[in-house]
Amino acid sequence: MTLLKDRDFEIDDGILLRDIEIEMLVTAWYPHVFFKLSFGIQDKIPSVLGRIPNFDNDKNLLSKTGRNNLRKHLAFYGEMLDFKLMRYVPYRILRPFFVEETSLLRKKVDQKIVELAAEHFQKRRPLFRFDDTRKCIFLHPDWIAYLQQHQTIIEGWTLWHWADYMQRRNPSIPAVTRKLFPPNKRESLNAQRKFWDTVIDIDRTNIRCIYTGKKLDCGYALDHFLPWKFVVHNQLWNLIPAYPQANSSKSDRFPSEIYIDHLAATHCAALSIARDSFSNNKWKKEVGPYITDLHIDKSEDTLDFEKLRFAYRRTLEPLMSIAEQQGFHCGWTYG
Repeated sequence: MTLLKDRDFEIDDGILLRDIEIEMLVTAWYPHVFFKLSFGIQDKIPSVLGRIPNFDNDKNLLSKTGRNNLRKHLAFYGEMLDFKLMRYVPYRILRPFFVEETSLLRKKVDQKIVELAAEHFQKRRPLFRFDDTRKCIFLHPDWIAYLQQHQTIIEGWTLWHWADYMQRRNPSIPAVTRKLFPPNKRESLNAQRKFWDTVIDIDRTNIRCIYTGKKLDCGYALDHFLPWKFVVHNQLWNLIPAYPQANSSKSDRFPSEIYIDHLAATHCAALSIARDSFSNNKWKKEVGPYITDLHIDKSEDTLDFEKLRFAYRRTLEPLMSIAEQQGFHCGWTYG
């Protein structure tokens, strides 16, 4: 559908199967390379992506230009590598149009399907036919009109099945559906930074970087304790002010479990300050995600270090174990 939309559904010159392969790899690149999602043991796409040198500018994938650059990167190596993703797929798609003619065939089925698609292209109207080289397909005009008319419904149906396919192959991974496509831009952290600015401004002595132990001021960096690449959210309970050099060193790595207690202690102190400084409604709004995501019984429990520490460890340790199994770099410590 992407290739059709890019050409405004004007494809008289056909569609190269190699272009379809490239589009498949572009779709798979972000969830597989960026988020390390599994495609299942039988899917060939991960092995193909594993043969292609890294595309270094991960952040570029958050823009349309970046995705086009990825297409060029994949197309460049596609000229040298035989992806073989289209070896069976086109013929399997067409076979339902010719069940009677192919049901008893055991050999040269693909060749027969090519011949039938060409012979019955006008009357039976299969989805497409091949050119003489079998490297290019020509969609039937009626199908092009159908796809254009119903593109919204078809795209929704396709996305639902794509999400279901990936969720079933990554049952323990959080936020799978948010890891299938790159967002146009990352969400702002202004509200979260405002929270920590207020806390640090009120308590100038006790809020320290959990990684370095250094006292923090307004020049802090806001760190995703569990990397954004894994959780794909900006919930306050996972954000911690950090010394900028420590934040840069940590990058997308998972920190060692030794920092969890420090994380809980800093959040407990911050929430205590917020409880005394914010209005009751604002404080309840800030503490809501802690209760929901960390499975805490009531808001007052976030002010109890032992209860908050237990909630953090109960929630984070299994996630860190899953991340390590996925291939994320785990156990980072500063220095």
